[in-house]
Amino acid sequence: MNPLRLACCLASVALLIAGCTSTPDTPHPLAIGVLAPLSGPDAGWGVDAVNGARLAVDIVNDAHPDLPLPLAAGTGVPGRRGARLSLAARDTAGHAETMSAAMTVLAEQEHVAGLVLAESAVIAESAASQAQRLRVPLLDARSSDDYLTELGIDWYFRIGPSDSRLTEAAFALLARRGAGSGGITLITESGRGGSSAAVTSLRELARRAGVPVTASLTIKEGATDAERLRDPLAEKPENTVVAWTQTAAGARAVADAVGETKGRPTLVGLGQGFRFLERPDSGAALLRAVPWSADLAQRDPTARLVAELYERRNGKPMSAVAADAFTATMALASAVDAAGSADPAAIRTALRRTSLSAVQLIMPWDGVRFGDDGQNQFAAAVVEQWQDRAYRLVYPIELASTRPRWSSPEPKP
Repeated sequence: MNPLRLACCLASVALLIAGCTSTPDTPHPLAIGVLAPLSGPDAGWGVDAVNGARLAVDIVNDAHPDLPLPLAAGTGVPGRRGARLSLAARDTAGHAETMSAAMTVLAEQEHVAGLVLAESAVIAESAASQAQRLRVPLLDARSSDDYLTELGIDWYFRIGPSDSRLTEAAFALLARRGAGSGGITLITESGRGGSSAAVTSLRELARRAGVPVTASLTIKEGATDAERLRDPLAEKPENTVVAWTQTAAGARAVADAVGETKGRPTLVGLGQGFRFLERPDSGAALLRAVPWSADLAQRDPTARLVAELYERRNGKPMSAVAADAFTATMALASAVDAAGSADPAAIRTALRRTSLSAVQLIMPWDGVRFGDDGQNQFAAAVVEQWQDRAYRLVYPIELASTRPRWSSPEPKP
C-alpha cells in the first residue's frame, strides 16, 4: 500500500474511533434552580440554603456508597443515563420582584428541571403563582404557613411540615403535663400571615389538646412594642407562654420579656421567628417545634455523615435551613430520575408519585410523599428545648435526648 493511501486509511480509522468515543449521546447536565436571599438581612441563612442544596447535588453527582440516600450510590442521575446535575443559585434579596425576575430567567432561559425555594411565606405565595404560569415544579424548603397548600396550585410542593403539624407537636408535649398545670398566655405577632389567622388556629389546636388559653396578647410586626408584654405576663406568671412570631426580632423580644418575668414561665416558641432564633439571650428555657434537630442528627448515622460533609465543606455546622434545602433538592433529584426526562411536566408528575422512606432522609420524618395539595404528608415535627447552652431534643419521647424542664429556668449565658 502506498504511503498516501495508508495515511488516508489511518485518518479514516482515527475519525471512526473519534466518532465512537465522542459525546453526541452523552446526556447534558440538568440544572436545578435555587432561589434564596443571598443579600440583605437574611443573607446568612440564604447562603446556608444554597450550600445545603449544593451538597445534595454533589452527593448525586459523585459516588457515596456509604449513604443510604436516593441516587447516592452511583454517579449522576441513572434515569437520564448518568447525567450530572448542576446548581443555578439566584439571589432573591428578600423581595418578591427580585425573586420573580430570577425565576423567569431560570425557567425560560436556563430551562431548569425544577426550583427549590428558601423564602418567606409572602414570597413563596408569589413564587407558587409564577411557577404555575411558567409550568415549572417548585419545592418550598422553608415556609410552613398552612394556607400555601390551600391555594390549589398544581406546580407547588412543600417538603417540610405545616404550621399546624408543628403546633400539634408542641401542644402534645404540653398536654403531657397533665391536669392542673395551668393555662397558657397566647402571644402572636401581627403582620401578613400573622395575628388573626394564627390566633384562630392556635386556639383550636389548644382546645383539641386540652390546653386552656386564659390570656391573649398581640405585638406589632418586628416587636417594636415588645415592652408592653412585661406587665401582662407578670399578671399570670403561672401560665405557660405560647408565642407565634414570623420575625427573629419578634421571637427575641418575646424571649427577653419572658426571661425578665418573675419565675420565668415556660416559653413555647412557634413560627419562623423562633426557628431562626439561635439562642434565647435572656436565658429562658425555650421550647420550640422544628422539622429538624441538630441534636438528633448527631445520633442518626446518615444525618451525622451528611452533617459532617457539610461542615467540612463550609467550615460551620449544618443548620436547619441547610437541612431543609438539602432534603428538597434530594427529593427533586429523585423525581428527575423517576421521570427519565428533562420535561418539567414529567418531573411534576414524578413528584406526585415520589415515595421516599425514613431511612432515605436526614430528617426525623416518616418519609416523603406529596398529597394532592402538594404537602409532604410524612413531614413531622419534633420539639427541642434550650438547655445547658444548646438546643436538646425533648419530644417525641422515643427520640428525646433529655427531659423537658418546666420549672428550672436557664441561667443567663
